[in-house]
Amino acid sequence: MSPSRPNPPASAVPTAAGEGGARTRARRVERGDTLRERLRSKVHGLLAFLANSIVGHIPVRWARNLFYHHALKWEIAPGATINTGLKIFGGRGKVSIGRNSTIQIECLFAGVGMADLRIGENVAIAYRTTIVLGSHDVHSPDFSGVVSPVTIEDYVFIGANAIVNAGLTIGRGAVVASGAVVTKDVPPGAIVAGNPAKPIGQRRTDLAYSTESYWFMH
Repeated sequence: MSPSRPNPPASAVPTAAGEGGARTRARRVERGDTLRERLRSKVHGLLAFLANSIVGHIPVRWARNLFYHHALKWEIAPGATINTGLKIFGGRGKVSIGRNSTIQIECLFAGVGMADLRIGENVAIAYRTTIVLGSHDVHSPDFSGVVSPVTIEDYVFIGANAIVNAGLTIGRGAVVASGAVVTKDVPPGAIVAGNPAKPIGQRRTDLAYSTESYWFMH
């Protein structure tokens, strides 16, 4: 998705990937033609540039969180950590990160701010994970952009280099193995792996830990 597109009015269109899975229907992205919409698009592009080029490399958690909360309008609960190197493409708002959840280094949120991204409490998202909220309708004659929300419930663990596609819910306590490509909803407690990700096990349900990160200067 382009970092300069505004939050759109949209109509429902089917997503291009994950056919056969339980997915939220995507919304078509309409380009804004008014002066206000064009200016908003430029502001979003500038904020994404600052986040990716400067803020994401500041080695102090509270400073990064301050920018994400006030400039990008994200909801960040106490104890939540967004580590260095996060890349974002999209707009402002529509992101909530629950208490004590940790997003490790060099993750990518694509289409952020254009559809809801809800991350629950005590979620651990490992290095270089990609969360996709926006894509394109490959059946559209103009290759229209489409966006869909992603929900990651409490106590989910997502391994390094995993990809979570748009329109999905990862249920409470589920585990996504490193390098997995998630194309369907993941049931609570399920352990999934592979491309496309498939169940390989089940996790216990009595989870009661904290994933709050205490790393200094990270």
